[in-house]
Amino acid sequence: MPGSKTGGQEALAALPEVELRGIGLHAISEKECVDHVLDELERGRGGWVVTPNLDHVMRAGRDADFRQICEEANLRVADGMLLVWACCLQRTPLPERVAGSNLISSLSAGAAEHGLSIFLLGGNPGSALKTAEVLTSRYPGLKIAGIDCPPVGFEKDPLAMARLSRKVHEAQPDIVYVALGSPKQERVIQHLRHDRPEAWWLGVGISFSFLSGDISRAPLWMQRCGLEWFHRMCMEPRRLFKRYILQGLPFAGSLLGGCALRGAAPKARSSGLYGRRAPRALLVDDDVDALEHLEIVLTSRFPDLEVEKRCDPDVRGSFDFYFLDNEFAGEAHGAALVAEIRRETNDASIFAFSGTLTAASLKALINAGCDGICEKSVPKSWRFMLNLIGKRLQGMAQDQQRRAGSFGGVRSAAHSIHRLLQDWNEREDAA
Repeated sequence: MPGSKTGGQEALAALPEVELRGIGLHAISEKECVDHVLDELERGRGGWVVTPNLDHVMRAGRDADFRQICEEANLRVADGMLLVWACCLQRTPLPERVAGSNLISSLSAGAAEHGLSIFLLGGNPGSALKTAEVLTSRYPGLKIAGIDCPPVGFEKDPLAMARLSRKVHEAQPDIVYVALGSPKQERVIQHLRHDRPEAWWLGVGISFSFLSGDISRAPLWMQRCGLEWFHRMCMEPRRLFKRYILQGLPFAGSLLGGCALRGAAPKARSSGLYGRRAPRALLVDDDVDALEHLEIVLTSRFPDLEVEKRCDPDVRGSFDFYFLDNEFAGEAHGAALVAEIRRETNDASIFAFSGTLTAASLKALINAGCDGICEKSVPKSWRFMLNLIGKRLQGMAQDQQRRAGSFGGVRSAAHSIHRLLQDWNEREDAA
């Protein structure tokens, strides 16, 4: 059922966004990006994902038309560790790098679970077909709506573009991957997407060649350390040396230096008590009155807390605090919900409520990773929970204050790099 345009705008408005050299980047994780696309498809709304890297930012600075194309996209996520570090330096941090070469796999996995179809456009001859075989073997249930590898220069031929547009329209895909390289793929998407507005479009660059095995991708440690560009240049030095060394490195130095200066400026301290995003809480209970009562208790005591309520046992999304009813329609679902949250994050604080708390349900909630358990009818049992929330919010405010101090952005970026290297060392030791 087609969704309204207003609904799509409201959904996008809820996503946090930061600005880097005139390009707005959505501060979301790869999982949140995939979830948003799948949710929009479920509501009958299409869209477009752009994954800017250093080359995109550099081109947008000198090409107003290309910058306008990027602004038309519904989602813009940073493909490149250098952009992640730059945002840290200017104190507008991003959760993580969201690479198009990773999204093609994670989004295809979600599409397979939801019975959705994909269309593969572009790539080297034969690579799209191999990519389709790889994706369908990895993700059973994934539907291939169509494959097309148009000849070089097709975008300049009106007849070839019309034929391609008709082919995509007749295939009726839910997701279209366009592997033509930037800026060609963005211009082609801008031209074609109106013929299939119900679909989501994603430019994936050289990803077909990675998945098909035609070109080897950089090792994981190089991806984490921001050296994937160096691996690419070693694979194709004649084509990429000028772009990456003569043009990219000077611009990268300028970008990082400018972001560091902006992050050190006193005006960066005005980003709020908790930063640019207020702490968020999810309330889940099938009792509407209980939801309203808990919302009043929380918002009156913690006015900065953003609250979302749900009457179904649904914990999708990213929140700092979760408040879960243990029983839904007479059955205990709390432990399963806690376990689902813990599979995604260990940073959130989770509290469960129960009207009839038994030893078995108490044990199940604790083993699943619940931080606190309260009885609905005994308000005194809520004190521990409220005190814990207060301490957690105080810690979040202190962390933001440290980041907002002199050269706080530099410290934040250094901590981010240190964390990435530490994670890499731990993985190498485990291997």
